[in-house]
Amino acid sequence: MILRGSPYERGLLQAGLCPEMIGPVRENVHVQLGKYQQLLQSDKAKGYLGEQIRITGELFPDVFEEVKGISKGFDLRMIDLFRFYHLRILLDMDGCTSWAVSLSSKQAVVGKNRDLADGNQVFQRVFVHHDPDWQGKKILSLGSLGAPCAYSSGINSQGFCLADTNILTTDHGSGACRYFLMPFLLTTCDNVDQALEKISDLPHAGGGSLVLADSHGKIAVVELGHHHLNTQKSIRWLVKTNHFTSAELGPRNLKAGRQSSIKNSEDRLSFTNRKISVIYRDFDLDKTIEMMKSHDQEGGICRHHDEDTSTTISGAVYTCGNRKLYFSDGNPCDSLWYEFSLLKEKIGVTS
Repeated sequence: MILRGSPYERGLLQAGLCPEMIGPVRENVHVQLGKYQQLLQSDKAKGYLGEQIRITGELFPDVFEEVKGISKGFDLRMIDLFRFYHLRILLDMDGCTSWAVSLSSKQAVVGKNRDLADGNQVFQRVFVHHDPDWQGKKILSLGSLGAPCAYSSGINSQGFCLADTNILTTDHGSGACRYFLMPFLLTTCDNVDQALEKISDLPHAGGGSLVLADSHGKIAVVELGHHHLNTQKSIRWLVKTNHFTSAELGPRNLKAGRQSSIKNSEDRLSFTNRKISVIYRDFDLDKTIEMMKSHDQEGGICRHHDEDTSTTISGAVYTCGNRKLYFSDGNPCDSLWYEFSLLKEKIGVTS
């Protein structure tokens, strides 16, 4: 989907270009909110969401305007969209495995298998965002209808790329929700160092991680807590799944009743590190995509077994040097992989 215009216009275009999805998007938001109505109607939740709306308007005015356009296009209240976005950082609703590799050619590659509950694939889209105020910059992102730019991952014209994972934590508070932080970083940053500086200057709501990479070969991972941030850099590779691993934030993982989810996250982290340690020696895109397809071994990252709480609805591999996205719309193991070029706005089937 090509979205051109101001933040509000780009938000509005989601529904304008997919009018047949207006009803399903509205229903999905209302169904999810209905499941947690008692929680959302508490005075504490109402106060927190009111503060988050205020903070978002102050920190990310462009993203706030984009959400206004989404609200108008899908005939949803702004408060309901904010409730919906924040549910995803407070509840065990998604998983995901993300990684970044820094190559000897001073380029970087980012990958993500996107894990969500069944039924979310229908809302998934690849977007190209143009804004006249960006002076020619564009953003190629993977996300969902009804959500702001880069709701899962994305890359900009300068080759700066990011992907997130969800992490449940007890370290929450008022601050930047990562779903608003991600489009802000892609809009305002050209490289990893700029992004790390902006992240460190902001208050954060807590929950989740960001994998960052750029066309100079720099890579980093940031664990996002409210009271603590942890940044890890490497000249080789980094992997993130759905638990904190740092000394500062590891004790703040939400573990109660989630033993199997934590074990699955730990297994995927170990598996992906082992696989990338081999691929890194002689990096090859085909071998990388094979890793994204893997699910026959313990820790395999293509998830659609009966015991999995999440389903892998897509795989994405971004190459920062040539600003390309290789993408499977569905289980990576049995779906076609498409090639998207941000520089040429070209789409093709690769396998």
